[in-house]
Amino acid sequence: MPNCRNCGARLSKFDTDLCPVCGIKDPLQGTSSETVEITSQIDLSQMQEGQKVVRRRKKMIAYFFALGFTGLPFFYIKKYVLGLIWLVANLAVLGGLFAVFYFAMHAHIAVAIIVPLLIVYVVNAIVAAIYNFLPDIKDGEGEFIV
Repeated sequence: MPNCRNCGARLSKFDTDLCPVCGIKDPLQGTSSETVEITSQIDLSQMQEGQKVVRRRKKMIAYFFALGFTGLPFFYIKKYVLGLIWLVANLAVLGGLFAVFYFAMHAHIAVAIIVPLLIVYVVNAIVAAIYNFLPDIKDGEGEFIV
């Protein structure tokens, strides 16, 4: 919103003829009310040391599909405790499912290894899909993931 050239009051688009605060005629005369898109002017390749690192949503989703069971996506977004919990939980599920398939069901060792890996992979893919559709995700530093 532009400001009055006389009193500095904020004006709406309807107050171009007369300022509602000070009463001056043509309060926008000699002023510019153009907006500038500043996001196109920021060059991320010129980041200095100490500046915030932009975390990418697509990269996090790719980590879920590639190595999601290791907790890498959560380590990427600086949520270390959640990453450790995710790693331990996935390893426990893998070990438990292997034990069930191999010892309880007497399945072949290849089946006892592949089926738990596929189950954990599907769970990580579902979590990746959920994170992909969440509108506002913040990393461990409080910055939004873009």
